[in-house]
Amino acid sequence: MHQQVATSHLDTDLLTRFFAEFLDDQAFAEFRRVERMLATLKEQGTTIAGYPLIRPSDCGPITAALAEIFDASRDRFRTADPLVVDRFEELIGGFVAFVQALYPTQSTSALILHAEVLLLTGEADRVVELLEHLARRPYAVVDSLNHCSEIVFLYAQAQLLRGAPQEIDVCFASFGAWLCAQPRGPRPFGMADRIAPLASVTSGSPGVLARMIRWSSSRIVRARRGRNGIAGIVWSKLAAVIFRLISTACLYALSWSHKRGPVFHARRGHPKGTLVTRAMGGIGDLLMMEPGLEVLAKKQGGPVDMAIPRKFFPVFANNPHVRTIDIDGPPINLGRYRKLANLSICPASRYESRNRPHIRKGRVESFANGMGVGRSALRRQGWHINQFIDDETSAKCDAFIASLGFTRRLIGVQPYSRDSYKDYLHIEAVIRQLAERYDVLVFHHVANGLPEGPGIASTAGLPLAVSLALVSRVEAMVSVDSAFLHAAAAYDIPVIALFGPTDARTLTRHHRKVEIVWQAQSYSCVPCWRNEDTPCSLTGLLGVSPCLATIEPGRITAAVDRAMGVV
Repeated sequence: MHQQVATSHLDTDLLTRFFAEFLDDQAFAEFRRVERMLATLKEQGTTIAGYPLIRPSDCGPITAALAEIFDASRDRFRTADPLVVDRFEELIGGFVAFVQALYPTQSTSALILHAEVLLLTGEADRVVELLEHLARRPYAVVDSLNHCSEIVFLYAQAQLLRGAPQEIDVCFASFGAWLCAQPRGPRPFGMADRIAPLASVTSGSPGVLARMIRWSSSRIVRARRGRNGIAGIVWSKLAAVIFRLISTACLYALSWSHKRGPVFHARRGHPKGTLVTRAMGGIGDLLMMEPGLEVLAKKQGGPVDMAIPRKFFPVFANNPHVRTIDIDGPPINLGRYRKLANLSICPASRYESRNRPHIRKGRVESFANGMGVGRSALRRQGWHINQFIDDETSAKCDAFIASLGFTRRLIGVQPYSRDSYKDYLHIEAVIRQLAERYDVLVFHHVANGLPEGPGIASTAGLPLAVSLALVSRVEAMVSVDSAFLHAAAAYDIPVIALFGPTDARTLTRHHRKVEIVWQAQSYSCVPCWRNEDTPCSLTGLLGVSPCLATIEPGRITAAVDRAMGVV
């Protein structure tokens, strides 16, 4: 009898587990789908250049699927159902951690979604912890004005839920005006409505326009409360519109004073000088910012503050026109500056996406324009990129070259770009042919997959400062459209530039010694200005560009010989 009871209990347990798993499979099918998507993403390898195969477009569907889960299960999130909340936390936390180092924009989208979930579950402290770094550094939000505003607004809401409005170090009147002043920013009428609740309850800068916006915001909020009776309802709606129009007019006026850079923190100083911010690389883009920074420095009579990640400090090392600040360091008091140029929302990408394929403006000019430097001022200054090497770095370069035992004339090669559609398919053959007559130094961050043998060495593993300075030691550079193409221009090193989808004439305008090798005469579609996520119009495929692949290696080695003065 006892054995039968035990068997009955065992059968009941098995049945319970079966139905639990069945119900889990039905209720959490979307969770399982996202888990599979994330697992697949993590299994992807790297290109031959050592960069990840996954693209931002591969990450977007996961964020969208997580948002669908949130929208479909809001009631369960609101009641903090552990079966849903814990599983969601595990998924979104793992996704953000994986994507953050690869594509900050995609990780920020997921970060905002996570904060919205936590706000709904009442975990304001965790929202503050999650968003505080970026909310106090809105200049560090990459490539999205919407992300910038969402983070600041969510952070402020969380602080209010915590009962700590004094911790919100943002003047929402000025912040709203700054958003409206940005290219493709929101319209003042819509922003007046959005900032009203927060502007009416938080402190702000003492300017007349900012005070007017706060005053009209409080009236907008009061009008929304409504009144009894027909006359009261009509009056409330009319008052809301009137005060919203007043706030809109003030935002519009204030946005003109913030056209190039705002002061939207509550703390005010005695503003002077310019702050330029760039939350990401690449190295080539940072190099092409140098002429514009030099114009700004000379105009204001002192170095420009440049907030960038610390790992990129070597790009501006010893430059008397630039003072580098760690963008991830202590929050920068924007009240100290007269002007903010936020290049984290990339002006070059914005211009190119809007005008592709008819692009006439190079990145030196685009970045200068993003800093408020016009074409005429840039022309007077010159487009040349300046680099400055100190004695210690110079000695390291000499020691490294001596350790290689090279005895012939030295050629530099950057074989790969961050984007595979810019790569030249036969670069290994070029390196081996060059090594028959010259010593070759390959500029790349990993050694895997690169040619080896006598007369060939790599900069893999060297500090960035040394790699950049080593460019000054080569007699000619062969490069795809990437960073060391522009580093060579800084040292007036002759460059053999390999181009295809992008416009060589536009992107090498700042070079004094360049020979372009491309197939524009054979391919009428060159330059098409496609990107990594756009297939070639000829093959319909991503990756390799036929206009580059069909360049004969002999054309490149012959161009090197000409640059070296070898007949």
